[in-house]
Amino acid sequence: MTESPRPASTRAPRMSADELLAVRPWNYPFWQFVRCAAPALAAGNTVVLKHADNVPQCALAVEAGAPEGLRGTLLIEVERVAGVIADPRIAAVSLTGWPRAGAAVAARTAATLKKQVLELGGSDPFVVLADADVARAAATTVASRFVNAGQSCVNAKRFLGEEPVADEFVAVFVQGAQALVMGHPARAERTRTVLSG
Repeated sequence: MTESPRPASTRAPRMSADELLAVRPWNYPFWQFVRCAAPALAAGNTVVLKHADNVPQCALAVEAGAPEGLRGTLLIEVERVAGVIADPRIAAVSLTGWPRAGAAVAARTAATLKKQVLELGGSDPFVVLADADVARAAATTVASRFVNAGQSCVNAKRFLGEEPVADEFVAVFVQGAQALVMGHPARAERTRTVLSG
């Protein structure tokens, strides 16, 4: 008779990073904070929030409603973030933003041997193959391109279509984009909201 293998352990050791600096972008200001801070706070760490300069009221609202463990919100210029990273109380940095900001954070955290998480967006192509349902592909790309008024790092930005469907795809995509009604969120007829950044 063979013995059954021992079940794998599901216990994870607590490895605290102590204090995390969360550098968050302007779009989706509440979600971006929650996505970063929830696992850190759940692990017993603390978080210092540095939101984008153009959403200070969102940052303060996050601070007012945040659970214990949020140390505070830094309403500082981007140029001062390097000094915060150098602070010995900061053990790790999480940044969601542009590649240029990511390069600056990576250089600073490397110089101080601190952990980092960098989410720098992307622009993977949306590929439409010759056997695709062109109307469905175009509707999906219109929705993907214009969600959050088109101001998100995960929005589709580059469209590649195989030659047999490329012209049809472009025509249906343009028709779908032209049908969008931009406007104030309170206007019932609008299909997309205009944002500023």
